[in-house]
Amino acid sequence: MTPESLLEQFGYFAVFIGTFLEGEAILVTAGFFASRGYLNVAGVAAVAFGGAYCGHVFWFWLGRAHGVKLLDRFPRMKRHFGKSVRVFERYGPPAIVITQWIYGLRITCAVIIGMSRISVLKFLLYEAVSCAAWAIVITALGFYFGRVIESVLGRVQHIEIYGLIIIVVIAVGFWMYHKWKERHEEREQ
Repeated sequence: MTPESLLEQFGYFAVFIGTFLEGEAILVTAGFFASRGYLNVAGVAAVAFGGAYCGHVFWFWLGRAHGVKLLDRFPRMKRHFGKSVRVFERYGPPAIVITQWIYGLRITCAVIIGMSRISVLKFLLYEAVSCAAWAIVITALGFYFGRVIESVLGRVQHIEIYGLIIIVVIAVGFWMYHKWKERHEEREQ
């Protein structure tokens, strides 16, 4: 099996799982591969919407069903609890849309919103709008990133590796910054 056939067979599944869990890096990567013709850009956005939506509904349900026990079981999630509550208290239900764009708080916020008294229907509606906008924007960023790489390097075979390297470096850098920031905040407390 070639990498291209693996991507065509399992790419959408990887997008679903990746966006179910968090997803920016995998979604940008999928958008990039869509620009190269390995995946369909609309299909990537649709699958990303489905994965993110199912993931957030899952975490919302866990928050509704298990609440504080879940926070006690996951100390990392508990660490973000205060930030998440402040966002939700400040913005109310529109915080559902806002937290979709905040790396590291997305899952915690879904749990906390599940613990709140917000109606399930209201959550599902705001979450659908939020996930749709997020999936379209992040997929488009990856897609147009691929176009820019192509315009800079030309239409050469296997430029995918350069694009993938750039995406991985940016994702790892973003992750390292996020970890550094968490440690810095812990030291201050």
